[in-house]
Amino acid sequence: MNAPRPRVVAVRCADAGLLLVCVLAACALALSLRQDANWDLQNYHYYDPWAWLAGRIFDRDLAAAQLQTFHNPLADVPFYLLAANGVDPHLVTLWLALPMGIAAWLSCRIAWRLLADLTLPQRTGATIAALAIGFGGAMGIAQAGTTTGEWLVTALIMAALLLALQRYHARDGTPAIRALLLAGAIAGIASGLKLTAATYALGLFVALCTERATLNIRIRGAAIYACGVLAGLAIALGPWCVQLWRHFGNPLFPYGNEWIRSPWWDARPVLSRNYGPHTVSDWLWLPFKLLAPPTGFVSEFPYVDARWSLTYVLALIAAGGVVAATMHRTANPLPPQFATTAGQWRFVGVFFAASFIVWADVHSILRYVIPLEIASGLLIVGLIGYLLPPRHATVAIILAVAGLAATTSRTDWGRVDFGPRWFDVHMPPVEHDALVLLTADAPMSYVLPFFPPDARFVGVRSNLIDPAQHNRLAKSIAVAVRDHRGPLYALSFPAGAGRADLRAHGLERVPGGCADVRTNMPTSPIELCRLQRAGAMR
Repeated sequence: MNAPRPRVVAVRCADAGLLLVCVLAACALALSLRQDANWDLQNYHYYDPWAWLAGRIFDRDLAAAQLQTFHNPLADVPFYLLAANGVDPHLVTLWLALPMGIAAWLSCRIAWRLLADLTLPQRTGATIAALAIGFGGAMGIAQAGTTTGEWLVTALIMAALLLALQRYHARDGTPAIRALLLAGAIAGIASGLKLTAATYALGLFVALCTERATLNIRIRGAAIYACGVLAGLAIALGPWCVQLWRHFGNPLFPYGNEWIRSPWWDARPVLSRNYGPHTVSDWLWLPFKLLAPPTGFVSEFPYVDARWSLTYVLALIAAGGVVAATMHRTANPLPPQFATTAGQWRFVGVFFAASFIVWADVHSILRYVIPLEIASGLLIVGLIGYLLPPRHATVAIILAVAGLAATTSRTDWGRVDFGPRWFDVHMPPVEHDALVLLTADAPMSYVLPFFPPDARFVGVRSNLIDPAQHNRLAKSIAVAVRDHRGPLYALSFPAGAGRADLRAHGLERVPGGCADVRTNMPTSPIELCRLQRAGAMR
């Protein structure tokens, strides 16, 4: 076997060094932001894998983590195992930061590929600028080192995008087929781990379908990619869907029940689309509205970020130039810096536009949009380079990087100081064989693994269920409460919440029977109250 050429070895070493730098930077950032304590973490990122691995998530417990009880817990299993086994929270945070570092490395490789026609100094500077813009957005940094899973699926989507771009250098059909199959499988796995990532799997599919190629090549490429997506979905989501189907008759339970009509929940959408555009005017002005929108438009928290507006304006100017040239039948030659990469730039642009439209139409929740934040950095640098001469473009890119860095205001989903363990839960005494009722839609399920192992947990009031409903899930909860012969408890936040729901189940608090569950999380203290059947003491 021939030894690798020195140049190949040098390239591989440089690539490994870049990966190390990206990972170390992501880890340092995550540690500086402190330990994650977001709403979803407190609600289900710890409870779901615990209950799933213990075999109690569907049978023994009932909707204990609200709607999110039924989300695929696979991606959260590593975090749960680390936290449950007492691994230092600093090390757990480093683990959670790894996907961000990998995504940065993949994005750097994508930018380097797109900027291949520049000189080495220009290419280096433009790559750094694209990454600075793409990774400095309002959503990305705020989620570094968190359990939200957005950086995990972002790393997978960037890997799929890179593979889709790499097929441009295939010398025959075989490498292209392999690249597209693998890209589809990775995008499918991302979608299976978190359904919102399907936004980007669809965006890549649209980009493949709209390439400048013969119809046969486009159909072939899109079909190969789609097969990969299906395979990835089967791997990451298939087993979970089977479990949901066997328990509830709906493989996406409770989503899609307006069509599947499982008796376990109502025949209506689980969530209404309250966020995002709802009128033609909203759609046309959406990128500008994303600059500093009111709370509740696309995010639970305020932020400022001009990336969307700047990308939109630059794209409109570029599109206007192309249309004007077409109408006047004049030549519109590409600048030399796009001589060999125009097709790849077009692919990224279509991926961005298609994914953005799907995102806005389906849910418009901005924290799911990190892959597009990264792509916006690529497009802003590329569009400025397309519209301006090199000397002016360099100045404009520097101004864009500085302006965006100075004006971006990021969100915060909750952080706490590092301590000796991830969850510091102080549980008051709880009797054996207890049935614990969660009586509010606050994120409380993270404390459930700290109860005695024979306890059972039922959500009587949440973002999914309440006593007024008459579906099978609500009836099962009512039966569980009615037939339980052991001690009964209510878990409430804030203190006193859920009294009406307890009355609906014929229960009331035992006078003087309340104590606090104190933790290191924002949702604390949580009130734990002993219950009795209504009228039992009269």
